[in-house]
Amino acid sequence: MQEVTRDIPARTEGELRLHAMVRAVLSPGIWFVLAAQLLLMFALQWRVPEDAAPLVSTLAIFLTAAALMLFFYLQAGAFQALSQGREALPVSEVIKAGKAVVAAFVWLILKAGLLFAVAMNVLVLVALLLTGSNLEGLTQALTAYFGPMTGVLAFIFVYWLPLVFVQREFRLLPGLKASLRIARARLSHSTFLVLMVLVPALVAGFLPTDSPFLLHALASVAAGIMGWIAYIYCVDALRQRQQPAPDKIPV
Repeated sequence: MQEVTRDIPARTEGELRLHAMVRAVLSPGIWFVLAAQLLLMFALQWRVPEDAAPLVSTLAIFLTAAALMLFFYLQAGAFQALSQGREALPVSEVIKAGKAVVAAFVWLILKAGLLFAVAMNVLVLVALLLTGSNLEGLTQALTAYFGPMTGVLAFIFVYWLPLVFVQREFRLLPGLKASLRIARARLSHSTFLVLMVLVPALVAGFLPTDSPFLLHALASVAAGIMGWIAYIYCVDALRQRQQPAPDKIPV
């Protein structure tokens, strides 16, 4: 048996970016997840009246928790399905793919949230010691810049979730370290990711808190679709790094 070597041309940066944008915009599954994101935003905006019966308060908490878990499930399914295929993502694939990874994904997000909370507490403690500020004033200052700070973190670790699902690396610290190495190696290609991840987060983060809810919702959807474009781009870039140069076909 002979082996015929067929070279598979690597996609250029322009092709990676164009494929990511087209695939995201044409994927009903992604728009379905964004609709769930809006639903969750509405759920979190609603406040139970102070004079409401205990049963109403309990039901509201249950419905909010259910909406949050549904959102996590759909996110996990979309992340998983997008990392496995290359075509537009249907809603059915999002729902089907979520079953296998939702538990590991939620546990990973909980660990990441705990690590973030610990880091923020350490940052606040160090800032208090260095500046002598009072806790209330410092907390207000950090709250004002919370959105932009999370945007910067999302950009720094932009390859983290793509790596988690492409390489099935659900360990927190090894995944974060590996994503930083990849980001550093691809630093010369980061302009597109700045536009897709960092800029929308900064714009949304600096919106006045008293802006109309519709404006915040539109900013969230815009940042969301651009974030999915960035995710698909990173998935394709990771696959290209893993792909061997020649493809040998037995004949």
